[in-house]
Amino acid sequence: MINSRDISRLRSDVEANCRSLLALCKERGLAVLVTNTVRDDEYQAYLYEQGRTRPGSIVTNGKIPTFHSVRAGLAFDISKNVKGEEYSDPDFFRKVAEVAKQMGFTWGGDWKSIVDRPHFQWDDKGSYTNADIRAGRYPPPMPLYRQKEEPMTQEQFNKMMETYLEARAKHEPSDWSAEARAWAEQKGIIRGDKDGNMMYKSFCTREELAVFLERMAKTLE
Repeated sequence: MINSRDISRLRSDVEANCRSLLALCKERGLAVLVTNTVRDDEYQAYLYEQGRTRPGSIVTNGKIPTFHSVRAGLAFDISKNVKGEEYSDPDFFRKVAEVAKQMGFTWGGDWKSIVDRPHFQWDDKGSYTNADIRAGRYPPPMPLYRQKEEPMTQEQFNKMMETYLEARAKHEPSDWSAEARAWAEQKGIIRGDKDGNMMYKSFCTREELAVFLERMAKTLE
């Protein structure tokens, strides 16, 4: 059962904007804690049972995860990072939502059926629905947010890219590539860095590609 609060498990564009949201909220004195990012089918079914076959109030109408799914990584939930006040301050969520909506996120507090103040998702301004996500149709990359009144310097961009690439390299590889990865490692085509980190989510340069091709060619000799 997967129920993660790890921001790095979000899709990379959503992850970057989620981190920007946290930074902007901190500047405004809003103590935000990310409580959920992705979940699997089993945990979603567990949530669906609440208020139906388990005690508690109904918190979802979905039997399978959509924007929160491990395959999509397009949504996250938050709370107020103050003990005893996690969900009791509607004004806190409204202030966070003001910032998030300027960035392009959709806020669950605006919904009519089940109002979900802790929830934020990227759906390209409502262009993508739960049905789209279930069918494997995902929204395009979310534009990376930056404040227009503060132009980014080359140094800031370089630092941001370094941080992004380091975080991406630490992402776990997808299950669908397991067989191919095992073959490539067994053949010595992919060997990882000096510490043995395979970095499967890192981008590949042309010189790295040349090394992979050379190693593959040697396996055919």
